[in-house]
Amino acid sequence: MGEGLGLGVIHLKNKISLIVFIVLSIILVYSRFLLPRWETHDFLSILSWDVFGYYLYLPAYFIHHDPGLNNFVWVKELLVTYHPTIGFYQAYLGPTGDYVMKYPVGMAILYLPFFFIGHLFAVMLGYSPNGFTLPYQVSIAIGGLVYSIIGILILRKVLLKFFNDSISAIILVLIVLGTNYFELTAYDGAMPHNYLFTLYSLILWLTIKWHENQKWKFAIFLGLTIGITILVRFTDAICFLIPLFWGIHDKESFKAKWNLLCEKYKQLIICIVCVVLVLFIQMLYWKIHAGSFIYYSYEPGEKLRFIAPYLLHVLFSFKKGWLVYTPMAIFMITGFYFTWKKNRSIFLALFLFFVVNLLIIASWPTWWYGGSLGQRTFMESYAFMALPFGYFILWLGQRKLYVKILLAGVFLFFLTLNLFQTWQYMNFIIDPSMMNRAYYRVIFGKTHVDEVDKKHLHPVVIPGKEGWNYENDYFKRILAYYDFEQGDQDFSGYQTTEFARTGKYSLKLTPGFHFSPGIWIKFKDLTNQGSVWIRATGYVYFTSTAREALASLVMTCCHKGSAVKYQTLDIENENFLPDKWNKVTLDYETPVISDRDDLLQVYFWYRGKDALYLDDFIIEIFEPKE
Repeated sequence: MGEGLGLGVIHLKNKISLIVFIVLSIILVYSRFLLPRWETHDFLSILSWDVFGYYLYLPAYFIHHDPGLNNFVWVKELLVTYHPTIGFYQAYLGPTGDYVMKYPVGMAILYLPFFFIGHLFAVMLGYSPNGFTLPYQVSIAIGGLVYSIIGILILRKVLLKFFNDSISAIILVLIVLGTNYFELTAYDGAMPHNYLFTLYSLILWLTIKWHENQKWKFAIFLGLTIGITILVRFTDAICFLIPLFWGIHDKESFKAKWNLLCEKYKQLIICIVCVVLVLFIQMLYWKIHAGSFIYYSYEPGEKLRFIAPYLLHVLFSFKKGWLVYTPMAIFMITGFYFTWKKNRSIFLALFLFFVVNLLIIASWPTWWYGGSLGQRTFMESYAFMALPFGYFILWLGQRKLYVKILLAGVFLFFLTLNLFQTWQYMNFIIDPSMMNRAYYRVIFGKTHVDEVDKKHLHPVVIPGKEGWNYENDYFKRILAYYDFEQGDQDFSGYQTTEFARTGKYSLKLTPGFHFSPGIWIKFKDLTNQGSVWIRATGYVYFTSTAREALASLVMTCCHKGSAVKYQTLDIENENFLPDKWNKVTLDYETPVISDRDDLLQVYFWYRGKDALYLDDFIIEIFEPKE
């Protein structure tokens, strides 16, 4: 990224923003080493949770030479030794028999130089060169800081194209310290948002440079940068909206842009070719390990729900609302008005990206996007939104003194609040994924919480099992109860007196009768609450070993035939005993539903060869009292 792209020269005349850049870089580095999470060997380490999935390509390819995870023993050893995740969801068995990584390969490419540095130090210092010992954790953490600092540097260059030194410095401070950018770089810097911020900043810079001077190098690097951005996260393909609509604001500018693209069509073609070449890396991986150049590597229920059914939750929810946990964003959004007034040539590209990005974010079923401080998915877009933010600051600079003082006070409050809530988050006061209005109100401004405070949290979701201990805060009612004593056309032929827990009969599940009765109910007929708890309890009896009693208690929510949230308790994985009645119970928190016609299903599913007996099957709903 040096002189060839115009990024190598730092003009000393812009001293304020230069000093701010240096100070912010020092703050990020200091904060990273202030809380060295790489010292842990559990799901708090650098290489854990989603990052474990992004990173797994590298030890699979370069250490174990097993990209299809065919020898799953080494993966199990990592899971047992380092506990990087609860439940292995980072890869799924594909149609060819190989495991296929859930996440695209882009992050692994960006990690690659720091992976090799970590590997070198692991060998030199006598650590196990398995990809997860201390040198790897430290190297990936430092790599995240390097990308962060590069991103701030590029953004500074962009800002100085539009604003003076002082305004550029102010924007850098308010974005880095006044938004969740700080938490996602200083502490969770191995997540893709940090890297995407830098890539977005580079896309913005290359777009500006190409429109100033249509050189081949800018077209080539722009194509490569867009390609790797898409390869990090496919939905970020919308980044192409910035260069495509840059400079367009009316009919004449549209014609001028069209003529420019036609004139430079060879550069346009090479730019697209560069994008495709980068994406071919992923396509080749899928072809080898999934048997097809195009493959959907996520779970079937993990699909966008158009159009933006979770918009209000994304923006205003106390669970993860963007404007709740990053109120500084209000000024970024307001800045679009002033961008339209001051610089219409860039307004359309920026505003169109913002709207499309917001709609995509609000269309994902897991709209809170896992553990983070607020909505982490907006963080990379701050690189683009820095420009509307700058035009707001420019407008403010022209107001009367009392308006400047008033809004400066608001800025300072939001910045202080963000830093304090970042501290709360890092000290486990603000929870990564279980926040709600009641708990937020209780812990606001606190430096310590107790068990009484934590009672207000939403229950934790653990892949495979869920549970909570606050039944007194819920109204309970029975949805269905099956004792199998009464005749029913759905299962009357499968009642048996061979074994019974209570009464005379139980239900006999066999290879010819896989599914028990249960409930199939639409949410509009179930509850008027946004989210409720379902508890299913039944008793099973089998004469074979537990490993042979292949059965599952299933709870799922379906949207138009696709599972939104699928939860099971597999009997063969429990410590159940043959020749006795075993209690099977599963708690399930329903997802927040946007379509009241979505269907809740609860049932037992038998997958074995012999027989399994079911009795006293009860399904209950728990609705919050508040």
